[in-house]
Amino acid sequence: MSLLLGSPADRWPLPQAVDALVDSARRAGIPGPIWIAGVLYPSLNLSWDLVRSMLGAVERSTGIELPGAAGTGDLVGLFLPRPIALGEDGFWAALGVFLVSLPLLLVYYRLVVGLARVCDPLRPPDEPGRPRCGDLRSAWREGRGLGFAGLGMCVLLLGLLLAAMLVLIGPLVMLVQILGLEELSPLFVGLLAPVLLVLLLYTVVLLVVNQLALHSLAHNRRGIASALTHAWRLIRTSPWSAARATSMDLVLFVTVLAITTAIGSVLAATVVMRPLYFLVVTALYGFAGVTRAGFWARSYRALGGLSAADQVPGL
Repeated sequence: MSLLLGSPADRWPLPQAVDALVDSARRAGIPGPIWIAGVLYPSLNLSWDLVRSMLGAVERSTGIELPGAAGTGDLVGLFLPRPIALGEDGFWAALGVFLVSLPLLLVYYRLVVGLARVCDPLRPPDEPGRPRCGDLRSAWREGRGLGFAGLGMCVLLLGLLLAAMLVLIGPLVMLVQILGLEELSPLFVGLLAPVLLVLLLYTVVLLVVNQLALHSLAHNRRGIASALTHAWRLIRTSPWSAARATSMDLVLFVTVLAITTAIGSVLAATVVMRPLYFLVVTALYGFAGVTRAGFWARSYRALGGLSAADQVPGL
């Protein structure tokens, strides 16, 4: 428990992380066009759908029927901005949608990286006396030239996830096929459960690396591999501090999910109220995205992340 709470001597103790999340919410709380970029900002979007997509990938590669398996679209869309819906039709169909959406994704990632930049706590607000991250034009301007890098980082992280699935699940699949146990799907599921747990933990690490690397990319305009390496070094230097930041992001995720569910039970019950439900939920996602960007900007700084403005040799 003490490791999770941290101490004043730690880089990012839990009380400071809580204060940072509250301050980020306060700065993001003024409605404005910047919420559009907030809707696009990626979250720690772990869900049961991700597990089902992993099961679906195994089912398609082995022919073994697994309970709860679904299409593998969520694997492709894991690091994408939230509005890109890839569906349940499988990996290749989702990849096709991904390629068709490529021009739009470049625009999205320019806004995402720009939002990470304007939410830097050391950056003065656009208007004195207004505690906010910035406006949409500022995010668009700050993200200039970084759309390809942001998208490339998404592709590289997806490749790392798929490679991990191949390494961890491949030997188990071969063992089952060599022993002729394809018909014993309950046994296979039991063998697969620890592997899925390891994959989920690995996915959490990749998603946290993605958050920190976005800010490294925004601040330093460095290459994709350099930004990912920088993010991994920050996590490796202070793993418990990174865990505290992740826990606060999950608190934000669960809070938004609970509010969305509550609003949906009231507004989505009738067809007439569904447009209002869509607008309210979109605004909520926009606010949460700007809050998340501001929080990870503070976490990046607290974990030792630097920018070119710090005038450190090599940056």
